[in-house]
Amino acid sequence: MMIGVCSIYPVSLFLTGKEKHLAEARIEIKEMLLNNKWQRLGQTRFWLCQGDDGVEAMWASCTHLGCEVSFDLQQDQWICPCHGSRYNREGQPIQGPAVTSLARAIVKEKDGYYTLTQPVG
Repeated sequence: MMIGVCSIYPVSLFLTGKEKHLAEARIEIKEMLLNNKWQRLGQTRFWLCQGDDGVEAMWASCTHLGCEVSFDLQQDQWICPCHGSRYNREGQPIQGPAVTSLARAIVKEKDGYYTLTQPVG
């Protein structure tokens, strides 16, 4: 009985597919000079650019099945290599199969650092 009770929690996490830990990143502001072009933060799925109202951050996961998307500077689009979804520079879908916009990451500036958090979704 104890084994059965103890296995309920891990099984429920698997079945619901809920991720407990969101991705986070932190970088010193002077290490990443931003402009109006999307720039990837290291080997993360966070991308940053300088927007009209401050720093913008994108979480680069396709809304179709979660593949990692990249920003193509020449085409000025986000492109998913898995199933061909494309998004405009603001993350809105322009070619399927994805129908939902890319999620904006949460970005905070404090004490000379950008702190980024994966959006809850």
